[in-house]
Parts: sequence; structure tokens; C-alpha cells
Amino acid sequence: MMKQLTMKIRTLAPVVLSSMSNATVMTASHTYFSGSIVRGMLASRYIKEQNLGEHAEEDEDFLSLFFDKLRFTAAYPLTKEGKRTFALPFSLQRSKDGKDLLDLLQDEGKAGFKSLKGFGVMTEEGILPVDVRKTINLHMSRSDQKNKDGKERLAGRSLAGGIYNYEAIDADQDFMGIIYGEEAELRKLRDRVNAESWQSQAGRSRFTQYGTCEISLGPVEDVPVPAVETKDGAVCLRADAPILPYEPLAAKAAEALNPLLEEMEEKGGYIDPDKDEPEPLHFEIDTKPQSFFGKTEMVENFVGVWGMKRPREQALSAGTVFWLRKKDGDFTERDKKALQSVLYEGVGKRTEEGFGQLRIWNGSPKKLVTKQPKAEARMNHLQDTVRKHAEAILMKHFVAQVQVWAAEDVQAAKGFFPENGAHFFSRLDALLGGQVKKSQEHLANGIAYEMGNGSTPFAKGLQKVSACDRKLRYYLTEAKLSEIPYNQRDWQKLAEEMHLKEAMQAIGITDGLGRFQSSETLFYTYWHWFFRYGRKAAAGAGKGDEA
Repeated sequence: MMKQLTMKIRTLAPVVLSSMSNATVMTASHTYFSGSIVRGMLASRYIKEQNLGEHAEEDEDFLSLFFDKLRFTAAYPLTKEGKRTFALPFSLQRSKDGKDLLDLLQDEGKAGFKSLKGFGVMTEEGILPVDVRKTINLHMSRSDQKNKDGKERLAGRSLAGGIYNYEAIDADQDFMGIIYGEEAELRKLRDRVNAESWQSQAGRSRFTQYGTCEISLGPVEDVPVPAVETKDGAVCLRADAPILPYEPLAAKAAEALNPLLEEMEEKGGYIDPDKDEPEPLHFEIDTKPQSFFGKTEMVENFVGVWGMKRPREQALSAGTVFWLRKKDGDFTERDKKALQSVLYEGVGKRTEEGFGQLRIWNGSPKKLVTKQPKAEARMNHLQDTVRKHAEAILMKHFVAQVQVWAAEDVQAAKGFFPENGAHFFSRLDALLGGQVKKSQEHLANGIAYEMGNGSTPFAKGLQKVSACDRKLRYYLTEAKLSEIPYNQRDWQKLAEEMHLKEAMQAIGITDGLGRFQSSETLFYTYWHWFFRYGRKAAAGAGKGDEA
């Protein structure tokens, strides 16, 4: 029996998911993570955790999970309530005032209505559209990367006047993909990636300022079985993802759905393997006016392992809606079960990457939901906003103070620096990275890898440098947050000098200084500046010429 595994993606930095565009100076971005990207992020984690290196194709389980048994569907945006959205059907139209909706599959068209595009969810009140926030960022083209003369980098601008733009999905947004397959295969995947949550990279320029995401896996669950409701011997379906036909599309877009008809014939038990001549088809796609609404698109993606793009292919777009009709009567129970099986397995090519996913479309919404907050809700939101701003101001004071403490601790530790001090501290700062979230765990893992067997110059440096009477190695690999040097300072005295107790009470902070002392922001700030000051101090003392 088919099961499902949810995969939530939170953008921690802007993400550029390149889409095709006619613009010569701008890279446009998709508003969702395709099934190919979802599969790639999980495959990268699997390869890393199973130590497959460059020979993953030799692992039978890897090939079975990622190229055969499982279906990795696209990660679409989530609502604030955590509900996964879908590509809105092309048959939907909205009135100019945004109050009324038409579904042209079942309603007659009216003047004053226009197409409704994007993502949304069905609610009891109607369709709730969901937007994805995006920003366009300007970058300078650096031609000196080719001739390597460094003139543009020294000038801090493009001498040739070249610019380009990246459109990127903003940080702090949530998306969800779903992996479908047998329970044993899903549990094997979940076990082999060896974590319920981790950081990953996706999209273009993902090793610079873009692409950092947090991945969270849910439990293995039952797949919801949709009710198959028929009308005059037909079922209304929508494409939840693009559909790639086996043959290039000719004149009619509906030809992309021929794989669906073939699957229905086979799973419905209408094909006799002992007969040379197949029986007449029992199913068809209704292409009469107001029975089929669809578009085609070109699909291409970059394969990192190959270092090149796949050939472009024409597909039927997500959001296509149509009627699947039974030629010789109504759907039998066997037909309905066959359809339920086909929906999540997908039809057409590259179904393992989430292409060809179909869903029942029973909705005929009449309203477009635009949630307007009540006056009381707006007041609470305002209060929350003020409180958050006040808390951010307090955090800035603590960050500045922790930076001062880091400088003082470096001065006290100067006599214990290793001979290659500047290089040593530069390496530590690189291991800390640029992300505040989970920085303690990230740093500890990086150091454990860098130390090797404990006899390297790096490992010896960790044992030589001390701060507050403890070795650096202890602070960075074993210590709790409460033991980090800045938390050994007199915070109560600081609170009295800054009148922090009254300030925290005024904005409703009930857990006192502990909220800030346990903050990942302060952990990151302290060590970032400790390493930077350490590097400068070591270089100034004539040490660390290797840096």
C-alpha cells in the first residue's frame, strides 16, 4: 500500500531557482522547488551520509530509491497554517473586484472576469490565493575572473559596466514536497539520510549568498484516498505537476495525456496480455469546448553531476484541468481504484522526479478568500511588532557587549597563540561559516572533522589557546552554552547598569536574561569576533604569515 513522507523546506537565505526567460540581464526564478530539486537535495544528503562519494551509481539501494521506487513531488509554498498549496486550475477566473469566482469547467463565462493564476488552497469559504515573496538583486559582472588581473576587484566595480540581476525567493518562507512510495522504501530513505532536520543548498549561486535552506522530514503516513466522483461517466482531474509525454507534442495539448489512458487501460484490467490485438480503448479525454483547460511549457534543468543542462522538453503545465471520460458507461469500482493508483504514481516520463502527478478536482469554488484581520487582531499584531522591535534593540546592545568581551578575552589569551596563529583563527572563522542558526552544532562538526586523529597542528592549537581558564577545544566541541566565556561574565551587573530588568518587564519578557544568554546569535557573535580579533592579534605579533 502506498505511503507518503513530507519534506518541509524553509529558506534561510534568498534562493534562485532559475526559470526560462527572454531577459538578457536577469535570471528569473521559479516560485517553487521542482521535484527534480527535491530529489537532488535528498540524494546529496543520502550520498554524504552513506559515504558513496562519486560512485553512488554502484549502490543498488540508491538507484532503487531515487530512480525507480519513489516519487519525489514538487515543494509548493505552505500557508501560514502549514497547508500545502497547489497550482490553481487554468479554468478559474476572478471578478475585477476580487469577490467572485468562476470555474469555466462548470460555469458559463461572464464579462468582467479574468484568469486567476498562482498557488492557492481550498477552504470552506472558497479559494485562498498564496503568494511567494521574491526580490530582484543587482550584481556586477566581473570580467577579471577570466583574465585574473584583479583590477575590477580592487576597484570594487565592473570596469566594463556589466551588470546582471538575480530574481530570488526571499528567506523565511516555507515549502513542502511529498515523497510517495511503499512504506519499506520510505523508511529506508528516512533512515539512510540519518537526520530529521539538516541544512542544504539549492539553486543558482548556492555556494555564495544564495540557496541555504533547512530541510525537515515528517513521519511516514498513509496517503489520503480521494473520493472519485463521476458526472455523466466522467471524472474531473487536474495536473498537480507538469506532464511529460513519451512522444513530442504535435497539434493538440491533450495528446500529452495519452499515457494516462494507457495506464487506465492496464490498471483497469482491460488489456489481455495473451491477445495480439488490443481491445478498443475504454477511456478518452474530453476535448469539447469548456471541457479542457491547459497550457504547455518547456521544461529544462541543470544536472550538477553532469555539469550541463538536460535537453528541453515540452510538457503540459501544472494547473491543467480536464475530464477523463469512460466510453462505455460509468466508472466501475475497479476503474476508480485504478485511477486512485495512477494519481500518485504519475503518468508519462520522469515520474520519479514528480512529473505526471494528477489529482481529483471536485471543487467549484464561488468566492476568492482574502483574509482581512479584525481590529482586535490588528492591535495584537501591532503590539507583537512593537515587542519584537524592542527585543531586537536589546539584542543589539548584547551583541555589542559580547563583541567587547571577545576582544578582551583575545587580549588575555595572546600568550597562548600557536605559531601559525593568523591561519589558525582564519580557519576557525571559516568553519563557523556565515549562518547563525545551528552555528554551535555546525562549528563542532567542522572542528571534529578538521582535527582528524588529534595530532594535527590545528588540533594542537585548540589545546594551546585558553580563555577563562579553559582550552578552546573544550568550548568549541563539548561546552554547554552556559559555559561559554561570555556567559561567565557578570550579567546581573550589566542588567543593573543598563536598567534591563525594567525594560524586559515593559515588553513582556518573562524569562529574563536567559532568553538572550541562550541565543544562537550571541554564540555566533562572540566566536566570530574572537576569531577575527585573534587573527589580527596574531598577524600583528608577527605570527601567522601563512594567512
